[in-house]
Amino acid sequence: MKTHLNITWLLTLTVLFSLSPLTAPAQTSASYLYHLADFNGPVASQWARIAVDRQQGEVYTLNRTDSAIQIFSDTAMQTFGFGENLALTSAVDIAAGDNGEIFVLYRFPVATLKRLNYRGEPIGEIKTNELTKELASFTPDFLDYQQGHLLLADAESMQVIAITPAGELLQRYDFRREIAEMIKANEPGKPRNQAQLKKVQEDLATLKGANMSGFSVDGEGTIYFTIAPLFSAFRAAPQTKLEGFGVPGGAPGKFGVVASIEADRQGNIFVSDRLRCVVLMFDHNLDFQMEFGYRGTEPQNLVVPDDLAIDTHNHKIYVAQAANRGVSVFTIEND
Repeated sequence: MKTHLNITWLLTLTVLFSLSPLTAPAQTSASYLYHLADFNGPVASQWARIAVDRQQGEVYTLNRTDSAIQIFSDTAMQTFGFGENLALTSAVDIAAGDNGEIFVLYRFPVATLKRLNYRGEPIGEIKTNELTKELASFTPDFLDYQQGHLLLADAESMQVIAITPAGELLQRYDFRREIAEMIKANEPGKPRNQAQLKKVQEDLATLKGANMSGFSVDGEGTIYFTIAPLFSAFRAAPQTKLEGFGVPGGAPGKFGVVASIEADRQGNIFVSDRLRCVVLMFDHNLDFQMEFGYRGTEPQNLVVPDDLAIDTHNHKIYVAQAANRGVSVFTIEND
């Protein structure tokens, strides 16, 4: 009887497993494809700023070392370039608009946003200190474009504004104030010991002297930014509270010196780390998934990665580097 029960149980298990097969969770990985190039080979650049035209799949780079804006096809070959008369050595960021338009952000001698057509010809400009008197000291370092709106971020004040291409002010955010409130509200309602109070004071002191290290906006209007001295990245979705994540360290999934941040259509978040020479990926729940790049001299390696841009339609991520290594292109895959 005992033997019969064991056989019956084994048969039942066999049927159950055959009806409901176990499947391993999908693993995400990144594969190196190539560098942005021309007919002479990879195009050298030092920490270029990158933008992707979401309509055409073209890639724009602001190469400040060579005072050039270079345009690449979705197969990474350069098709056009300009910039001789645009004083690009004082430009700090670039964004792709609609119908081939390009926006270039200048910080010196006065913060200015220039609007160019697809041939690089100026068709308008906005001086940020003319937006409102309230923003007279607003000096942006980062620029992004989403759904007909331009978003500008001042790294030092951690203020962000949304404007129309004509210069109409739409919205304003004060993230330095919000982060300070987050730090002070840590473990609300609980009495704090001396060590916890000291940590809050240290974080507030660090925040006081810190700047934004990276900034972007996704297609849903969610704002992302990093603050390297806090070893943290942040997500500010519309109508929700500001969220922060990140742990300092040298192990996989931890932050060294974070820089650029971008998100894809699935809500996956990519963060470049200059110190660790990797790009880290987190899912929509802010859980670490994988990282790629790593310091080295092989084509798939990264050297002090900085700016990121994502082509969500073709599942490509563009990574700008130091040491004139140019821009590397990777594809993100689910195994």
